Amino acid sequence: MRLLVINPNTSAFVTETVVAEARRVATGDTEIVGVTGTRGAPIIGCRTENAIGTYEAIELAAAYSDDCDAVLLAVSFDSGLYPLRELLAVPVVGMSESAMLTACMLGQKFSMVTFGTRAIPLYEELVDTYGLAARYAGTVSLPPLSEDELRNPSLIIPALVEEIERAVTDRGAESVVLAGAVFAGLSGELKKKVPVPVVDGISTGVRMAEMLAALEFEQPTAGSHARPTRKNLQGVSDKFAALYDKLA
Repeated sequence: MRLLVINPNTSAFVTETVVAEARRVATGDTEIVGVTGTRGAPIIGCRTENAIGTYEAIELAAAYSDDCDAVLLAVSFDSGLYPLRELLAVPVVGMSESAMLTACMLGQKFSMVTFGTRAIPLYEELVDTYGLAARYAGTVSLPPLSEDELRNPSLIIPALVEEIERAVTDRGAESVVLAGAVFAGLSGELKKKVPVPVVDGISTGVRMAEMLAALEFEQPTAGSHARPTRKNLQGVSDKFAALYDKLA
């Protein structure tokens, strides 16, 4: 199968990080194709940037998803997840939704660990959206990361260990989600250092996308994820307009 990994941030090094982890965990016959946003923030961190990222994710999917069997959103706010599920005929997986659902199978309550406190309310809203509030033990956060730390998050392993242990001790977390695409691949470094499972949304997202593609579910024709009706869109890319033009 062919899996499109969309990073709507504009940082190519994030795409390189998530693609490397995706290729590490993918089954042998899965081809990973990574694409990077061209508009918006280097690292999405607030509502405004997330809104731009949502549109960018849709544009990237319109441009690159034609020959793909599934899509993985490599952005921890799952920007564009629901719009893409109604637009595309292939499975679309959000890295944070997949990580949260996996965390629920590993412990009764999960916490998320991120960087920068401004992101915390957005993760809380995601948890509510996914109906997982009863399983949620809250989000803990590191300070905003430096450019060096973003590019080499192994530098913050000790700080991540401290925050994860705080989530376990203070919040009763029994599993922890790494909330940030830049954290892709760190669960292997953390798992021997903390007392609960640590879940990476890229590795879980790849495996869930492979599963959904293999099961060949039909796209719904009823409900909120049914495809929208055809309209003449103005001011969007030709690829986006062509995707909409294919709708019934």
